[in-house]
Amino acid sequence: MRKLHILKAIVDFTWIFAIPLVMVIIAFIPAIFFYDFGDLNITINSINFNSVDSSMPLKLLLALNALNYLLIIYALYLFRRVLYFFLLVKVFDNKVIQLFNKIGYLLTISGVVTLVLSFLSKLYFEQKMSLEFGLNPYIVIVCLGLFFMVLGEIFIVAKTAKQENDLTI
Repeated sequence: MRKLHILKAIVDFTWIFAIPLVMVIIAFIPAIFFYDFGDLNITINSINFNSVDSSMPLKLLLALNALNYLLIIYALYLFRRVLYFFLLVKVFDNKVIQLFNKIGYLLTISGVVTLVLSFLSKLYFEQKMSLEFGLNPYIVIVCLGLFFMVLGEIFIVAKTAKQENDLTI
């Protein structure tokens, strides 16, 4: 249980620092389309946005990256809820299984969106198309999302086995 408390503390610490960023992102997304941020040094996915014009595709990429970050923060919030159920020793609760599946979908969507946005930004800003093999952080996020979905399925099987075991005397 000590490891669970350490994990919960780390996730809570990350959550505390993420909340102000959520407020900034929510205010920043509409401001992207109305103000010129050419003076700011913004770099996302190794693309420096102040070196290019402030066109509509640039603003759209920034907004989509910001929304994608909000997906990851929401997945972190759901993971906090899962850890809370674990601390209450409600491991096989239906809500835990639903949260695992929802976290999996969010992380998978976020990884795919980030991969596509990275590809499009390289294509648009650097006018080059490249395919890289190896350990890519976006692929790791997709794999983590799929892992959470598999974990949800495993918990369904374990819950069924536990219910059958409880009925057996």
